[in-house]
Amino acid sequence: MNLRTTALAIFAHPDDIEYFGAGTLLLLKEAGFETHYFNLSSGNCGSVQMDAAETRRIRLTEARSAASILGATFHPPICDDLEIFYDLPTLRKVAGVVRQVKPSIVLTHPPRDYMEDHTNACRLAVTAAFTHGMPNFETDPPSRDTYPEDVFVYHSVPHGLCDPLRVPVPIASFADTSGVVATQREA
Repeated sequence: MNLRTTALAIFAHPDDIEYFGAGTLLLLKEAGFETHYFNLSSGNCGSVQMDAAETRRIRLTEARSAASILGATFHPPICDDLEIFYDLPTLRKVAGVVRQVKPSIVLTHPPRDYMEDHTNACRLAVTAAFTHGMPNFETDPPSRDTYPEDVFVYHSVPHGLCDPLRVPVPIASFADTSGVVATQREA
């Protein structure tokens, strides 16, 4: 069996990977995985003091820096905040990154979280991972370069450990990231 050792973090906004996936991504890096960093949105709504263009520029710089600190390959965002929709054009773009990276592991948001960008990013990540072996699914950019090995999708915990209706979500398993928390904080 040929085991791929590539991990792709697909999250909604700048800082989401750092908060919810960086520790696991760092552990995978330490275990010999090639790691990739992909925020779907630009972070343009992440400030009440700067306009969207300036915020987008700063958040892009911060995300690139975080990816570098984490030792991960950076993939640029494909949309803006509150514009992450589970639609065909966006799915084709996310699947295009999956085809390019060929991950064996995808890290993403939980299926139900407090905001739709997180939920939609999760749905896009899960479906894009599922398409990895379907050459007839068109991607953007176009690629028929599929692979047969399994892709394992791991979900982060929801914000506040609750679903959108504030119902507690039990945690079945977790990765102990205490050994990499200093690097995670730096990112």
